[in-house]
Amino acid sequence: DMLKHWCTCVMRSKVEPMKEVAAMVRRHLEGIVAWAQTRQTNGFLEALNGLFQAAKRRARGFTRFTTIRTVIFLIAGKLDFAVINPHARQPT
Repeated sequence: DMLKHWCTCVMRSKVEPMKEVAAMVRRHLEGIVAWAQTRQTNGFLEALNGLFQAAKRRARGFTRFTTIRTVIFLIAGKLDFAVINPHARQPT
């Protein structure tokens, strides 16, 4: 509420660079408030996106989502297949 009020006051001012800042704050207000409440960034989501991108690269040529999902589980799960197959490579 105070941040919205600040934005409104700044938008009424004649200082153009500050108006740009206030407009940016308004565009990102939801994320700013969420961070202030939880102190969490979107780093976790970025990490998940990285896993998805890696899975898409490894599953190239396959078009079915179930195949890509399996690759994502294999990458993210870091499973140790040596338990069932002594010739399997260790996860990296």
